[in-house]
Amino acid sequence: MIKLLEKYYNINYYCTYKLLFILCWRMLNPLYWLSLLKWDNRYIKWLVSIGKKTEEAGMDKGIYLPYSSRALSTPYIISLWIFSLACLVCSKILRVQLVRIILENDIIFFPLLIVIGVCGYYINEIFLFKNDKYEKYFAKFDKEKKYLLYYGIYVVSLIVLFATFYLLLMEIVV
Repeated sequence: MIKLLEKYYNINYYCTYKLLFILCWRMLNPLYWLSLLKWDNRYIKWLVSIGKKTEEAGMDKGIYLPYSSRALSTPYIISLWIFSLACLVCSKILRVQLVRIILENDIIFFPLLIVIGVCGYYINEIFLFKNDKYEKYFAKFDKEKKYLLYYGIYVVSLIVLFATFYLLLMEIVV
C-alpha cells in the first residue's frame, strides 16, 4: 500500500512538473521559440544564449528547480484532500459537522492548519524526497513512456479532488 501511495504521489508530482515546464518554459518562452530558428542577428543569438544559460543554471540532474518547487503544491493539495475526505466522511456517516466546528473555533483552526502543514511536509519527505525518490521515478516514467496512463491518473485524481472539495464546500454552505 505504501508503494502504491508513493507511486501515486510521484505520478502527480511528475505530471504537474512536466505540465509547468512545458507550458511555462517551452510554450510561453519567446527565447525558446527564437532558439529553434537560425538567426544571423548577433543580438538575437545573444538573447538565446542567455535563455540557454538560465535553463542550465536552474537544472539539477535534469530537473528544472524553479518549476519543481512550484509543482510541490500538488502533494500538499493531496494532503488537504485526504483531510477533506475525512471531514466529508464525518459529516455524512457520523452526522457531525466537523468543518463548521473547525471554522467557527479559532482555537482549533490554527493549530489544525499547523498540524496539516507538518503532516504534508512529512508525507512529501517520505514519498518524494527521501533518498531522492522523485528523481528515480522521473527517470522511470521517462523511460517507460506511458504518458497516457500517467496523465489519465492525474486528470482523474484532479476531478475526484475537485468533486470532493465541492461536496465539502456544499456541506459548509448548507
